[in-house]
Amino acid sequence: MQSCIHCHQVGEALRLVARSSEKPASDKVLYPYPNPKILGLILDPKEKAKVREVISNSSAEQNGVRAGDEIRTLAGQPILSIADVQWVLHHAGETGKLTAEVLRDGQSKSLTLTLAKGWRQRDDISWRATSWDLRRITLGGMRLETLPEDRRRDLKLPADQLALLAKWVGQYNEHAVAKKAGFVKDDIILAIDGDRSPITESSLIARFLQTKRPGDKVTMTVLRGQQRLELSFAQQ
Repeated sequence: MQSCIHCHQVGEALRLVARSSEKPASDKVLYPYPNPKILGLILDPKEKAKVREVISNSSAEQNGVRAGDEIRTLAGQPILSIADVQWVLHHAGETGKLTAEVLRDGQSKSLTLTLAKGWRQRDDISWRATSWDLRRITLGGMRLETLPEDRRRDLKLPADQLALLAKWVGQYNEHAVAKKAGFVKDDIILAIDGDRSPITESSLIARFLQTKRPGDKVTMTVLRGQQRLELSFAQQ
């Protein structure tokens, strides 16, 4: 063996196993080691597990977590870093409650974090190294991002209109499926299989992995300049 295995390669292997068996990938496989942000916890990276900010209307806020709280344990696991919080979240159930012991103003306090159905799906996987292979499988090798608001206004696209910008279109081998189908950089995707509902790249990748099989065709309505095109490619 020429080199050690990278951690992200384990996740890639699990997703490829699910894909090759033509079974939907589970949320746990798609969203490994979730960012605490999806529960509303913004942790201070300079501290062990100190809450720097609590997102408004989040599970953390609704369950009484406050900025400045120091998380001592979560689901019985001693917390020494943000990674420990992610470890607990990775092994948590699809729904349920996590008991947290926090230190607040020098006093220990017990809190409960609620995990609502579909909580993992709020995570963003687009930044992960494994997403490059997921883009190959589901997006034909494209990297997509939500169209900036100023571009949306210039094009007079309503807020409830899907608008994903092709920031990159793969050029070689298995990453060139979209290119061969006619997609080019800066295309704006306005509909996917006729659906114009807004969606992020991360959620789109997850949707295709859970609802599409290898060989299934995807048709996208694309805006290129003043021209609208219908382009299709097959899932890998």
